[in-house]
Amino acid sequence: MRLKPLRDKKPSRQQIIKVVTLPAPTRGWFVGQNLAEAPVGTAYVLDNAFPQLDYVRARAGAAVYATGLGGGTAVPSLMPWTDGISPKMFAASNGNIYDVSSTGAVGAPLVTGLANSNFEFIQFSGTGGQYLMCANGYDPIQLFNGTSWGTAPAITGLTGNPLSQLWTFKHRVYGIERQSLNAWYLPLDSIGGAATVFPMAPLFPKGGHLLCGGTWALPTVNGLLEACIFVTTEGEVAVFTGDYPGSTTWDQQGIYKVSKPLGVRCLMKAGGDMAVMTEDGIVPMSKIETLDQIALQNEAVTKPIAPAWRTAVLERAGLTGWQLTIWPLESMAIVNLPKKSSIDRTQFIANARTGAWARYLGWDAECFAVYNNNLYFGTSDGRVMQGETGGQDDGGLYTMTVFPSFTSLGRPVDRKMIRQVRSRITANFAAAPTLTINVDYDTRTPPAPTSPQAVIPGAQWGVALWGVDTWPLTTTQLQDWQAGDAEGSVIAPITQMSFSNTAKPDLRMTSTDILFETGNAIG
Repeated sequence: MRLKPLRDKKPSRQQIIKVVTLPAPTRGWFVGQNLAEAPVGTAYVLDNAFPQLDYVRARAGAAVYATGLGGGTAVPSLMPWTDGISPKMFAASNGNIYDVSSTGAVGAPLVTGLANSNFEFIQFSGTGGQYLMCANGYDPIQLFNGTSWGTAPAITGLTGNPLSQLWTFKHRVYGIERQSLNAWYLPLDSIGGAATVFPMAPLFPKGGHLLCGGTWALPTVNGLLEACIFVTTEGEVAVFTGDYPGSTTWDQQGIYKVSKPLGVRCLMKAGGDMAVMTEDGIVPMSKIETLDQIALQNEAVTKPIAPAWRTAVLERAGLTGWQLTIWPLESMAIVNLPKKSSIDRTQFIANARTGAWARYLGWDAECFAVYNNNLYFGTSDGRVMQGETGGQDDGGLYTMTVFPSFTSLGRPVDRKMIRQVRSRITANFAAAPTLTINVDYDTRTPPAPTSPQAVIPGAQWGVALWGVDTWPLTTTQLQDWQAGDAEGSVIAPITQMSFSNTAKPDLRMTSTDILFETGNAIG
């Protein structure tokens, strides 16, 4: 009897389809190290999208809020004021100050004939009510008392240029004398009167001039201690504690060095700490006592985007317009970049809770302000816009691009054939994103889609008519597969959407599913 082998032919090998789910890049824009080592949940490009805690949302647009300022010249200053009852917002343009508390065309300017429209301001409540105090370094301090503008009571005793920046420390107003190393302070609880000079030239060996100052909660072994800081154009920071420079309790804590600060609007309070925006990034003041200028770069909150930050600084050397703004309601920090050209409209955006970064493109912003919990910015052509509203950028189209960091899908050596891909999105409209697969560290961003999807508006409470208007569309989930048609060892599925509609889009991206087959490392 002839025996037959148990297997008389080789079994056929079948490809195995695998599916991997990539979370949306809620950890934000990340270009801070080698592409192959980017952390999970980050993005190589995150434009016109904001990383929330649990999803990435498309930003909303920008709509005209106020018009007719300064004969069409730039609006470099927005100044909110509030008494807790009837808040107001003012804008400076072309040497004038306008009331922009309400939307529409502005009326006649409230203040005229100013030498400069770049104002720094504080709201101060001494013993005589709530005052908005505005300084530009060229004119006397402009005061708003809740009803009218004026310059009385005047600040007297200044021997040089007018004050260019203001802050408060222990019930006193402090100011910087423009282009000097002199600081000045006013009597207790006063908005005017005889100012006293605090000459600081001997303290700063690198020279330059004072740029700004502020109040910082200085950490000590006994807890937090309120400190007064002075920052120069060369990045030297003087820290003092005590009552005021003329008191016996006034004490110098130290002189520290950071990289050169970016403009007079470079300081921002962050909880008990303070952040300073410098050429090397945004660094916490709490680290300057123990780290030198180089080591501070590793502590910068901008470390995830360090190369992009450095490029932005080099490309804008000598330009003014840097501003650091916080929008508490949305936990959003906004860095406004000076314009390299008339078409350069860029902001670096961060989730203030998580530190995740993104980039906004398309807003013609000279300055930002938060008023009535909404975000506003002044433009280069004499208008005030409201940001994060509607679905158009000043009537035009804008595009969200989510380009996640490259991934090997858990198999770093194998080649992958991408068969299908889908973005898991919820939206208040029939979203149809464009999906593109980049492979093997191809960092080219695909062209922006030119066809927006309509956002279906619905009834608005207090405006809609019963039986006439329709209910607003609830958010629906998009889970449609699209052909992948790409092959590589590492991949990045890019999701893009364009918007150009009057209604505000609500688009939230949660994850991306990848359906793929694997091959060997060579074939």
